[in-house]
Amino acid sequence: MGKAYGDTMGEYFGRRHLPAVESAALPNDVALTWLQARSGTGMTAPIPAEPALLLAVQLQPLRQHRLWLDGKAVLVDPYQAGALTMLDLRSRPVADLVSGYECVQLYLPHAALDALSDVQETRRLDNLPLLEGADDLVLAHLARIARVAVNPSGPATSLFLDTLLLSVHSHLTQHYAGQARRGPQRGGLAPWQESRAKQYMEAHLDTRIGLMELAALCQLSPGYFGRAFKVSTGVTPHRWLITRRLARARHLMLRSELTLADIAQRCGFTDQSHMAREFRRTEGHGPAQWRRAQAS
Repeated sequence: MGKAYGDTMGEYFGRRHLPAVESAALPNDVALTWLQARSGTGMTAPIPAEPALLLAVQLQPLRQHRLWLDGKAVLVDPYQAGALTMLDLRSRPVADLVSGYECVQLYLPHAALDALSDVQETRRLDNLPLLEGADDLVLAHLARIARVAVNPSGPATSLFLDTLLLSVHSHLTQHYAGQARRGPQRGGLAPWQESRAKQYMEAHLDTRIGLMELAALCQLSPGYFGRAFKVSTGVTPHRWLITRRLARARHLMLRSELTLADIAQRCGFTDQSHMAREFRRTEGHGPAQWRRAQAS
């Protein structure tokens, strides 16, 4: 069993005796676990880096939490019921679970994924995206089935898990294979360039960021960088930056008493009016109205 999961998962979430079932058919340990807490359990213990995939589906809204990957904070919005998180455990995830939660987690070592690919005679899942709170109706449905089977009174068996694994693997192959860490598209950024540019913008949302400094980070000319970024991501660097600033603004509006003017400043907008214009463009109404609706 992977050190962070199965019977020892409780050590990382501050819980003990978590309901779990393990696969008997695969040569590499796989575990399906159900976690529930009525109130937040705080910081999880650091999970040692290992070549494994973690799939987590929320069964109830996770209203407040924080996430770190490779020691760096990741901006996350509240998760709705059914939200999917897919993480590579080599990124050593740590979470601060501020509010209550209920989720099903599936721990899949990379070697187990390869074994499933061999069993199903499909290509190996070498390039899976990292997802945080994504919508996936299929995996949400499978998670609800798993929750019934895995809870303390449920009928979960290794055969149940093996059947579930085949369904999950087929879904990942059809919908997610090849979506992350691709080689550079024609005219696009190399994976390391895209990652470096995004990480830099994420870490400097509250400051003025110029195209020249982003291009320099990627060792490209500004003109080429701008075109290549859009090829790789589908949006311009400016639009990507605005999207992340809006995500931080929503985060602060939900979790702080800061004024909209202060939030606009902390998120790197020119002023409150600038934030309001961008907010209406994506949400259809202004930030004050959105904040009141969320509060109610």
